[in-house]
Amino acid sequence: MPPIAIFNLLAIGLVLFASAVQMLYRPRDRNMQGLFFSCLLQFLVLFVDNAALTVVTHATSIRYDEYVFCFDRFFGSPSFVIGRLFLEYPWFRDISLSAYVLIPAACLGVVAAYFFWLPWNDAVCSVRTIFLSCLLAYPIYVIFPVAGPRYAFPNFPAAIPANFAPHLLYQSSLPNGVPSVHIALALLVFWFCRPWVVGKIFGGIFLTLIAASTLGSGEHYLFDLIVAIPYTGLVIYLGGYSPQKEKLLLETPQDAGLAVSSVSARS
Repeated sequence: MPPIAIFNLLAIGLVLFASAVQMLYRPRDRNMQGLFFSCLLQFLVLFVDNAALTVVTHATSIRYDEYVFCFDRFFGSPSFVIGRLFLEYPWFRDISLSAYVLIPAACLGVVAAYFFWLPWNDAVCSVRTIFLSCLLAYPIYVIFPVAGPRYAFPNFPAAIPANFAPHLLYQSSLPNGVPSVHIALALLVFWFCRPWVVGKIFGGIFLTLIAASTLGSGEHYLFDLIVAIPYTGLVIYLGGYSPQKEKLLLETPQDAGLAVSSVSARS
């Protein structure tokens, strides 16, 4: 496991321990209970994800990469363009890929902020939405398996393929391209950070880095990122989005807390 990836486990473990200690002193604190069980759930998802992807990979051997690449070619093949920028500017690659690896920690930070500063129902909604975004993608991987340009094109990112007739590929690479769950999670980080000015800035920068890393690393095509947008809208809706609560939440986190709570109590 890369050293920076261990930070995810350390962050989850630290928050899990801190919330458990707080629960000992404040056993009726629902926010600490919610944060504690959210950490447990995130641990579970991190370890189950590899097993689920293994099952999905064995479920289908075809890959639609060359057809997806034809779509990207209309937009200048951005995966190859950013991939070459990564080779030319290693600092840009390192910063972007660090954000890519640390997305579990970013999601945990958002959830913790909601449990600390916003009403209980909104915190639970953020947890439910984030985990739905991870779980709902697996059936799509089976229906429309795409691996990514680094797996489909051996010369990535040096040479953009040209003059070929697209056809199905038969590979054992992970088919978790469409939708890009990394982009979906980055969009959710931006979405849930909106109650705070600093959160909007952080969410925007984080989303930009994730977009660059998903493309430049060769893990995704532009098509994958575009599909992730309606996918994210769907999980936000399924997660319990309420226009009325949303309006109150975006006033200010401090003033909106009591107002949203009263709305939640009536719903």
